[in-house]
Amino acid sequence: MSATGEPVRIGIVGVGVIGRRHLQLAVADERCSVVAVADPDPATAAAASGAGVTRYRSCRTMLDNERVEGVIVAAPTQSHAEIGRELACRGLPMLMEKPFTDTLESGLDLVRAASSAGVAISVGHHRRFDPAVGSARNILGSGEIGRLVGVSGIWAARKPDSYFEVSWRRSQGGGPVLINMIHDIDMLRHLCGEIESVYADTASRNRGLPVEDSGAIVLRFADGPLATISFSDAAPSPWGWERATADNPSIPPSGENCYHFFGSAGSLGFPRLQVWKYEPGGEPGWSRRITRTERTLPPRAALAAQLRNFCDVVRGKAKPLVGARDALATLAAAQAVHRSAREGRPVRPAFSHHG
Repeated sequence: MSATGEPVRIGIVGVGVIGRRHLQLAVADERCSVVAVADPDPATAAAASGAGVTRYRSCRTMLDNERVEGVIVAAPTQSHAEIGRELACRGLPMLMEKPFTDTLESGLDLVRAASSAGVAISVGHHRRFDPAVGSARNILGSGEIGRLVGVSGIWAARKPDSYFEVSWRRSQGGGPVLINMIHDIDMLRHLCGEIESVYADTASRNRGLPVEDSGAIVLRFADGPLATISFSDAAPSPWGWERATADNPSIPPSGENCYHFFGSAGSLGFPRLQVWKYEPGGEPGWSRRITRTERTLPPRAALAAQLRNFCDVVRGKAKPLVGARDALATLAAAQAVHRSAREGRPVRPAFSHHG
């Protein structure tokens, strides 16, 4: 329940896979009340009916007929800018799913429109709400493992063939770079700082579709560390954020670390938060015994925590944890992956949060 004693009146645009998760969480949370959803696909009527809310075919029709205080946008990325401008014109705070927009230009236009209207934008890089991310940021920032030298990451899973029956997943923007890796890029920006350059290569031979299915990325951060990420949506593995954390309830967890941060005084297995360091005494070196300690974490509920933050943003009690300009820097780095793969050279992201 909000500070006013009334739940925040929420509308949801887009009731696909992630939109349905937003719908389920919002219906279950007493801080908010879902008053309606909007989606042109007739198949979404059942989800709306099951949640006991009205379904409209368009965002504009929903807003014309319902009193909402904030809107969650989980529609296809290419529609984000248009929907966002409509919300800004109506003075409505929004939680925009990632990627924020399909181009940097449309994203900057939306940022300007929202700023002129005094409208807050939160962006759905929900992993930042995971307790392991906050703990890792503290470990890295405190110098517990010394100066950060590098990061190694893996995200590999086999998406079922039926996943690609949706046409947009077989074309540019439907591959793992903008659907999956953008989360990892955002998390590494949050933990390691701004990305100075991106060097990447991608492949599509495993599925034979026009969009990438696998690749490798090298990120250079402004403060010096390097990160490598290997990824594929065509290879079964226990390594990846969803497997590691049970973040997605439809993906059974493995509990395996998918990232390793290594510093001048120790290393960190993540997201299990396993700190590896030499035993004390004598000169540090590879001949010394190395030991592991592991941190405990509270239960994970990143999407629910993101929803609570958004309700506070709507009420003016908090700022977005991930704002629009921050998300645009992540989008620029993800787009640099595609550009680097095309051009075969390192690429500097076209936008920096602090630039």
